[in-house]
Amino acid sequence: MATSRRAALAAGAVLAGQGRARAQDFPNRTLTWVVPGGPGSVLDVAARLIATRMGPRLGQNVVIDNRLGAGGTAAAEFAARSAPDGHTLFFGNFATFAIAPLLIPNLRYDAQRDFLPVQGIGASANIAVTGMDRPWKSIPELIRHAREHPGRVTYAASIGSGQHAAAALFVERAGIALTHIPYNNFGQALNDLAAGRVDLYFDYPLSSLPYVRDGRLRALAVNAGERLAIAPDIPTLAEAGLPGAELLGWSGLYVPARTPPAVVARLAEVTHECLREPEVRTLFDNTGTILWANVDAARLARALEEEIPRMRHLIGRAIPKAG
Repeated sequence: MATSRRAALAAGAVLAGQGRARAQDFPNRTLTWVVPGGPGSVLDVAARLIATRMGPRLGQNVVIDNRLGAGGTAAAEFAARSAPDGHTLFFGNFATFAIAPLLIPNLRYDAQRDFLPVQGIGASANIAVTGMDRPWKSIPELIRHAREHPGRVTYAASIGSGQHAAAALFVERAGIALTHIPYNNFGQALNDLAAGRVDLYFDYPLSSLPYVRDGRLRALAVNAGERLAIAPDIPTLAEAGLPGAELLGWSGLYVPARTPPAVVARLAEVTHECLREPEVRTLFDNTGTILWANVDAARLARALEEEIPRMRHLIGRAIPKAG
């Protein structure tokens, strides 16, 4: 028994030593940052800027690998099965980690089992926009109208999207009944909103603000806990009289599970430093994204832990089951 215990301790010491050796050698080649979105997307642009700042600090290039398909889950599956040595990074987000498992059966990854959080990156809010000819000009007026006409007010959203979840939370907190009109194309949704064919849409700032600034749509509120730097004149839902309806589409940097702790710590340190650079702050402000520089690995893990049951609740209420 004593011999077995000594052997186990020796094996543990060897493995620990190997982990430290790998951490000391890290990185020894180019890093790949897997992004579940196409070139030019907000995730892609943010990753590319941060990657250019990470490279010099790590002494190796950080290249972006855009992987499309299955709502970002193909990218997540690829990253989850990569070597756990810190050379493959993943831009995880609440859609691929908390919503996709509820919509897509038999996913070949589990966010909490197959990934380790490194550092929060950012969070995107939605702006509640409506047509200029609608009879409401504020959130309280919209809620009052919806209560007086149950089910008559419509909202646009792609089934299972973050915007759908945002609308579902809004409906729940306001205690109203709205009718969902499914859209797969956000541009068509905005055009139909401006034309009066649908009444409400929760949309990202970059795509909705041009319509607002051109006078084609009215911005009612932003579903974040703070006003956005890109649109400081738009109140939050809480300021508009509806607290508790905040929902952010957050993202963070992850690595495959079993990546050595020292490697994770090094990546976290470097990423945090990059997020504090003025150019990164400017990019995030200009895209309506809330910087998550102060969201470390522990807080990022808690964000996912809280998001999974919240999305399960909203999905169960508002989003049809797959199959």
